[in-house]
Formats: sequence, C-alpha cells, structure tokens
Amino acid sequence: MMHPNGVAAQTQKLRVGDRIVTICGTSTEGMTHTQAVNLMKNASGSIEMQVVAGGDVSVVTGHQQELANPCLAFTGLTSSSIFSDDLGPPQCKTITLDRGPDGLGFSIVGGYGSPHGDLPIYVKTVFAKGAAAEDGRLKRGDQIIAVNGQSLEGVTHEEAVAILKRTKGTVTLMVLS
Repeated sequence: MMHPNGVAAQTQKLRVGDRIVTICGTSTEGMTHTQAVNLMKNASGSIEMQVVAGGDVSVVTGHQQELANPCLAFTGLTSSSIFSDDLGPPQCKTITLDRGPDGLGFSIVGGYGSPHGDLPIYVKTVFAKGAAAEDGRLKRGDQIIAVNGQSLEGVTHEEAVAILKRTKGTVTLMVLS
C-alpha cells in the first residue's frame, strides 16, 4: 500500500505490485518486511530505490544506468512521506471465486525463470469483468500462493497460467495481500 498523499504516490512512478530491489543501495533479497520498513524509516534525507515494475518493463533512468535489469530509480522520497506507520506483515487470506462466463477476470505476472528472475506469482491486473471484479477482494500486487490447494511455489509463469485455466466452477485462491 501507499499513503495516497505521500511523496511516493505523488511521483506517480511507484505502483502497488512493483518489486523493490534495493533501498539506499542495499539489496532487499532475503530481507523481512520489518527490516525493509526500518531501512526506509531510518534513512536520513532522501531515499533511493531501484524497482522492477510489476510486469510492465519500463525504464526511468536515475543514477543506476549500469543495471542489467530494467528498473525504476528515483530519489527525493523521505522516510516520513512513505510510511506513516508500520502496517505489519502482509495478510494471508483465502478468496473463493465462482468462474462465470467472463472467467476469473485477472492476469498474472512472475514465475520461476521470469525475465526479472525467479519470482512468485503476482496479480498483474484485475479486469473490469469477471469473478475477481465481482468479488472485489483480489487486488493488483497480491501474491497467489496456491490454487485449489495446489502450491504455485517454484512454478513457471506458463505453468501457473495452465493451473488457473484448468480450474472449473468454484476456485479457491490462497493469497498474500
């Protein structure tokens, strides 16, 4: 989530679902949510983050032009403008959708061997029509952990798409939101 009045939201460069790769030059790989929050809160002055856009490859050049992966780099974000408080760890929830004539109504991004590295499966878009829009709980940036009890850990993007397409009727998603 982003505070709607914060600098991060005002830049219109950071989006829910984007993957923060570094904070002030420190890699976020293996970092806990609390560690990332503390790193941002304790940064003095501006914060520089490198971000892989959630599925849409866009490049905004900042100080990090030498990067091999397309990243967004931006400065000028202050820790107080990003977090008004620690929202705590992501919430795990179960969402049950009834596949109708318009399908499940969302697209995914990520997967093992993706162009951005080995990533979990995330919701890229919730379409205006379909079961997800009707239900209203699934959001862009949610991580899908399992579909009808089948784990998506370590699957490729194509395998995840196939798993979702094979589902019929009622579909239960375990989601990290």
